Amino acid sequence: MNRFDVVVLGGGPGGERAAIHAARAGKRVALVEREQVLGGMRVNWGTLPSKTLRESALFVYGLRHNKLDAINVEIADTITIPELMYREQRVVQRELELINRWLNRYAIETFRGEGRFLDAHTIAVHGVDGRVRLHLSGDVIVIATGSSPNRPDDIAFDADTVFDSTTVLRLPRMPRSMIVLGAGVIGVEYASIFAALGVSVTLVDTRAELLPYVDREIAGLLRRELVRLGIVYVSNDRHARVERIDGVPPMVRVTTLGGNVLEADVLLYAVGRDGNSRGLGLEAIGIVPDARGLLTVNEKFQTVHPNIYAVGDVIGFPALASTSMEQGRQAIMNAYGIPGPKLRTSCLPFAIYAIPEVSYIGDTEETLKEKAIPYVAGRGHYEMNPRGQIVGTTGGIVKLLFERDTLALRGVHIIGHSASELVHIGQAFLVANAHAADIAETLYNYPTFSDMYRHAALVALLAQEEPGEPTPGEPF
Repeated sequence: MNRFDVVVLGGGPGGERAAIHAARAGKRVALVEREQVLGGMRVNWGTLPSKTLRESALFVYGLRHNKLDAINVEIADTITIPELMYREQRVVQRELELINRWLNRYAIETFRGEGRFLDAHTIAVHGVDGRVRLHLSGDVIVIATGSSPNRPDDIAFDADTVFDSTTVLRLPRMPRSMIVLGAGVIGVEYASIFAALGVSVTLVDTRAELLPYVDREIAGLLRRELVRLGIVYVSNDRHARVERIDGVPPMVRVTTLGGNVLEADVLLYAVGRDGNSRGLGLEAIGIVPDARGLLTVNEKFQTVHPNIYAVGDVIGFPALASTSMEQGRQAIMNAYGIPGPKLRTSCLPFAIYAIPEVSYIGDTEETLKEKAIPYVAGRGHYEMNPRGQIVGTTGGIVKLLFERDTLALRGVHIIGHSASELVHIGQAFLVANAHAADIAETLYNYPTFSDMYRHAALVALLAQEEPGEPTPGEPF
């Protein structure tokens, strides 16, 4: 029996940070990871790889569509998968080096294999052959096993014509056409990335409205931009049958419940994710996952066993890399009474790394109406912003929502270049309980995208006095 203070199951963002925080507190830590590499979805198959691919797609799209006078750039009509993924491999390798450096620095012992509970303090580590390699004992155990793409039984994921969000980055060849089933965050991101690379994309949404939790004006602008990329958008429909069409190369045919028959080189299925709780031996300790494999925890991230914590995607919403990392820290702080900043989840920023980016925090117009809170909106337009003209991005807005009576900031919604960065200015204003005047009185470097905050706040101040928005771009 190998005895530790803390045993962590899963080497993704939540598990990694839990292990490091415990080791920094002087605890002896074991980290169990079933994959050959650490980092989880964040590093290897999800967050960083997809965002790196997005940057490559933006670069290619910019060279093809944003021509500069007197500057000619040649780019191949066809780009291979290895060429696109070369940068991704370098980014991932660098991140893995950093993770291993920190684990080594704090003497965290890493064990490869499947961890399964024998009791509330004991983990059996199984090798790839299914045999038990060793037993680990821990006073505190943290479950950070993440999630995996949902794979319905009626779809054959052959890694040749049919892929999920984990395997799509290992396409054997660059497709000419793609069907994306599922228009959630992952589906929209990949649809726009491949469309920007010149792939003909059909996006099938099971819902009547695109991203219904996003402010309706922003979602409408995103849909417009997706169509401009050439994406065919099919709403309120789902697959009835998926068939492989043999050939050289093979193709895939999707028949939908709505009667559509779609054919393409490849299919990406991106409808939902399930918690990785199977095979953990939870039945031995009385922890019961829900239908999606997700675990229930209290405000301290404890399960029904006070010494067993769960963090990250395996506990469900918000399932962000940022919150997973912080949840890992908080679990250890709660377990050992370590003082420090607490996790604030009342108002989280969200980002959709589509082309263009969407990011938001706080109330939407729709939630303010549901709460019967009168409001005013102020907008800063990329088209009227000099930095937008310089960069060549003019289709976005910064939209601020304020209570009508007090002009207290309630929501920030952005679509356009660097939206995922710009939203944090709004986050700071929300945390500070800022009002429109506070934002309007804050000066920004010129020319910057950030200056749209001031413009939007001034528009809202005018709207409170005189209903109706001024002409977009009106100087103040």
